[in-house]
Amino acid sequence: MLERAVVVETDGKIAIIEVKRSSMCEGCHKLNGDGDCAGHCEISGLIAGNGKTVRTKAVNQIGAVVGDKVRIETDSKRVIGYAALVFMLPIIICALFYYVGNIIFSTMTGAVLSAVAGFFLTFLGIAIYDRSKRKKLPEIVITDIIE
Repeated sequence: MLERAVVVETDGKIAIIEVKRSSMCEGCHKLNGDGDCAGHCEISGLIAGNGKTVRTKAVNQIGAVVGDKVRIETDSKRVIGYAALVFMLPIIICALFYYVGNIIFSTMTGAVLSAVAGFFLTFLGIAIYDRSKRKKLPEIVITDIIE
């Protein structure tokens, strides 16, 4: 995916960029009061949005400086994979836990409670995965200086 951004800060090979954020960012618990996700969400600003901006980290492989308008890129397959992780995996795990809970407990209550447990465990796993990704280089890369 390609998008445009503005460099607002640099620190070696990492740049803080500002991009228009999409409506999908509204209500995200990772945004602070300044609309800054601090690089915790790799896909937060990659889809053109409602005019508000979000700051995130990007690999500055071309030496962009503060104020440069840049083109950023991330692998489309990765973005779709993250969407599937967040939206599809909980449903699949929930259904699996429901099925197994129904076999183990042989009651509707047991199956439903198992499904709820699976749902929450999925998000716990996603949170752990997210924290492990923060320690690595950002997946957003500055590829070009525009204008």
